[in-house]
Amino acid sequence: MRASKRLTNPRKTPRQERSRATVDAITQAATYILVKRGWDKLTTNAIAERAGVNISSLYQYFPNKQAIVAELERRHATQARQTLTSALLKLPAQRSLRDALTVLVQSIVDEHKIAPAVHRAIAEELPRSARCAPRESNAFDQQLLQQLRPFMKNVPDPDFAFQIGLKAAHAVIHEAASHRPEMLAQAEFVQEIVALLEGYLRRRH
Repeated sequence: MRASKRLTNPRKTPRQERSRATVDAITQAATYILVKRGWDKLTTNAIAERAGVNISSLYQYFPNKQAIVAELERRHATQARQTLTSALLKLPAQRSLRDALTVLVQSIVDEHKIAPAVHRAIAEELPRSARCAPRESNAFDQQLLQQLRPFMKNVPDPDFAFQIGLKAAHAVIHEAASHRPEMLAQAEFVQEIVALLEGYLRRRH
């Protein structure tokens, strides 16, 4: 196991209700400090104080603040994946590329509405060395592509084009969530991104 992986692994998994409550308090405290004060102010002592737990209790579960942030990222990613999975289940019923993209883009927007300050802090506050490598998502992306492929037209490499389109959508939505979160509530916002992707994935020639 790589040293960096060991640094972000929890020491043990909480199994009893009391221990789970302790870990929840620790992650909630870390979230608060990260969002309100930034990475530089995030220390294990500050987290323990904010959580109302003894520092030794914190170290029972996490070896350092990187491991705590890794857990925070994991929880945030789980919430986001649930939102996107709901969209995947709706795609087979869509009758056009525009309809399918509307479902997909709306799900990404909804994902960014989940704790947007945490999402922004993870993406912008954390040094790259402290971030966890994203979990393998190729299988999930392939399921999305499988649903969209029949609607694509004149796209030489659907897989490559889909990856570019997905990254572009994420980038635009993340920028809005970080700096103009009010845009996420506007129906026109989703429609404009759908129009952008539709023209890219369904070409005239």
